[in-house]
This record gives sequence, C-alpha cells and structure tokens, in this order.
Amino acid sequence: MPPVIDTEKCTGCGVCIEDCPNEVLVMKDDHSSVSDPDECVECGVCVDNCPEEAITLA
Repeated sequence: MPPVIDTEKCTGCGVCIEDCPNEVLVMKDDHSSVSDPDECVECGVCVDNCPEEAITLA
C-alpha cells in the first residue's frame, strides 16, 4: 500500500518529496500527494522523515 498523507497535518514542507528514493511523492494543492502508487516500495522513508507525522503506510 502506498503512503497515506493526512492533508490536515501536512504543511507542504517537501521533506518527503526530497527524501523519497522512488520519487513517488509530488506537491499538489499545497501538500504532498502520491503520484504513482504502483512505484511505492513501502520503504517508510517518508513516514520516518515527516516532521509533522502526517504520513502513514496503510
């Protein structure tokens, strides 16, 4: 399952986008969004590095 982004918590800082090794995350409507769920390898880097704890792996 790709990451789930809580848009209420996400501040759009872009840390997850910069850190994602597969470039799965993009900025959309001032918050992070999953561009291609099939490319996510569920490594958890985005979850671990999000300063707002806005990302989970479902």
